[in-house]
Amino acid sequence: MRLVFIHGWALGPEMWDALAERLEPFDQIRVNLGYFSPPYLPEFHEGDILVGHSAGLLWGLQYFRNWAGIVAINSFSRFCLDAGGRGCVKPASLRAMQKSLLRDANACVKTFRASIGATPPDQPARTEPLAAGLDMLRDFDASGRFGAHTLVLATGADQLAPRSEAENLAAISGGRLALNASGGHGLPWTAPEFCAAQIKDFFPLP
Repeated sequence: MRLVFIHGWALGPEMWDALAERLEPFDQIRVNLGYFSPPYLPEFHEGDILVGHSAGLLWGLQYFRNWAGIVAINSFSRFCLDAGGRGCVKPASLRAMQKSLLRDANACVKTFRASIGATPPDQPARTEPLAAGLDMLRDFDASGRFGAHTLVLATGADQLAPRSEAENLAAISGGRLALNASGGHGLPWTAPEFCAAQIKDFFPLP
């Protein structure tokens, strides 16, 4: 049983430090989507458990289909609102982010990270992979991609992903929803004890 950590947009694998150390009994590997340094995309295997934060969940579901389990943290089935009201932001808001990224990638990333309570990056932003990440957020819908046991971790105090999207994610995946009282859009670093306890309970080691 190996945990595969995939970070969200404009973040990096270091965002998992506080949570990963609390899950050391599990084998672990971290994906790097290349937003600030060269990417690291390991080979995935049946039996791996996807632990995806925010957009990292969508990336993992798009890239690999045979996950043995899924942990969705501060995430959603789609990012741009559809005609039925499912999603997090209006398409115009995403287009504004895309324009901001092309105008000044470093400023765009710093503003976004500040909005979710993350520290500024310690390396320059890499525009091309960040732009590809926004394209995925614009287009990808994870409905129908959940064939594995799914745990949804969220909070009603999320600045980006509303509680309704966490509830929708749990419903369409047939998964368990666990809500923390606080923590915003950064539960892996603001509430690592909560996340670790829920993961250990949902995926107990032999």
